Amino acid sequence: MNKIRFIFAVALFLLVTPFYKFFELGQDKDRFLVAGKSRSQFNETINLPRKKILDRNGNELAVSILRSTLLFRSAEEKDLGLTYAKTVNEPIFLFNSKRIYFENQLTPEFIKELKEFCDCFVISEPIYRRYYPYGSIISPLIGFSGISGGLEGLERSFDASLMSDQRSLNFFRDAKGRRVKGDLKNFIERSSQSDLTLTVDINLQFKLFEELKKTISAASAKGGFAVIMDANNGALLALANYPTFNPNRSDRVVHRNLLFDEYLEPGSLIKPITIAGAFSNGIISEDSLIDTNPGYINLSGFKRGEAGGKNHGVLSPSEIISNSSQVGIAKISIMLSRDQIIANLRDFGIGKGLDLNWYGIDSSFLYDSPILYDIDKASLGYGYLLRANIVQIARAYSAFANNGEIVEPRITIDQAVRKSKAIDSKTAKYILASLRSTVLEGTANKVSDSIVSIAGKTGTTEKYIVGNGYTPGKYISSFASIFPYENPKYIMVVSIDEPDPNNYFGGDISAPLVATLAEHMLINGYIK
Repeated sequence: MNKIRFIFAVALFLLVTPFYKFFELGQDKDRFLVAGKSRSQFNETINLPRKKILDRNGNELAVSILRSTLLFRSAEEKDLGLTYAKTVNEPIFLFNSKRIYFENQLTPEFIKELKEFCDCFVISEPIYRRYYPYGSIISPLIGFSGISGGLEGLERSFDASLMSDQRSLNFFRDAKGRRVKGDLKNFIERSSQSDLTLTVDINLQFKLFEELKKTISAASAKGGFAVIMDANNGALLALANYPTFNPNRSDRVVHRNLLFDEYLEPGSLIKPITIAGAFSNGIISEDSLIDTNPGYINLSGFKRGEAGGKNHGVLSPSEIISNSSQVGIAKISIMLSRDQIIANLRDFGIGKGLDLNWYGIDSSFLYDSPILYDIDKASLGYGYLLRANIVQIARAYSAFANNGEIVEPRITIDQAVRKSKAIDSKTAKYILASLRSTVLEGTANKVSDSIVSIAGKTGTTEKYIVGNGYTPGKYISSFASIFPYENPKYIMVVSIDEPDPNNYFGGDISAPLVATLAEHMLINGYIK
């Protein structure tokens, strides 16, 4: 009997013990999990790359690329490193005075052999290098950044939102202590959530840039700049400058973004705005006739005549625009009061800055002396005594494309569309029709046969150089346009700086560039 009891006790012990151990392990599982996690998981601070700059279609305009780099003590040692890299066909991305950026990740063997070759001290470090895939095509707008952040262009203007930062992320180790998984797989996605997306279309930008270069070359000009803006929502689709610079080169010579930073007297581009103001103030009507005989006018003791000594005779307001009559505009301008002419120009945004977060100095100017003499009012009426950049001119012309509403230019895709009323719809349509007449039978008739119906105004001004005044033989030749005329979709403004003084009128130099781009946009689906 005792033997049976002993066997039963042993069996019971063997049966109960596993359950007890299981229960005991269950009580300690949290402690084991915490201990295991502490051994396999770790935290690391990661340097995130600078945010990308993208065009409206997601094409990368500025991106940070992780590159293997070698830092040398001197330029001479760096040159030896370049020689060795070329000898073994190791692709080089960029280099400066003491650093080489390589296309591929470097192996320890390559670095060791390079050190032996040049007998030099080398520091190897992977760093993010800013790269601009489209280079000089858009560099005056995009600018570039350095180690300390954005230095020029939008890189500088939006530096606070583009700049790199640091994040503390969790990772896991394998049995050999290697990082195998964790938040790293998501860090690029996380860092791209605030990329800067522009309204620019890089394909249109490329075409505008190439055609602008051709125009400048054909005109033997010093340079030029042009903008294409969506007439309905203000999106700046292309902004080209020439000369330009390669932002990927460390020895780059920076050229300003003339579309935002060059403030010029727009000359005859202002004439349609003056006519619109005269309509709004009841000074003239569509039936008005202005006698411009004998082809000149005396204003406050100054004689002002038509370009080329012409005499246009009696003109309607529309004909004053299409023939770009100085005398006609002068006679209308002096009918306006000081307050009327200033208020009208301000209604069209003249003298008002652009809300584009651009870091440059706003040098727009409008002469608004308490007393305006006839010569002052006439000068304002045909585009002198004021300064504007061509994006401001595009903004002003948007009123003629939008039934009297001005649309504010936008450079980033998330900027809200903003409009304000400048003139009534009837006046806007009349001016638009007059701009069409300028192309069909006026000063821009060189593009009258374009397959896209263009409306526009030519402008040719003597160039004012600080310290020298107006310089004979130096001109700015411009054309401000709206197309297609029947259903306005785009505004394009072109200015060519110092074309050949023997062939410098805006209708001959700048207008053909608009026709070329308009036809390109029709063929490629921008115009339906």
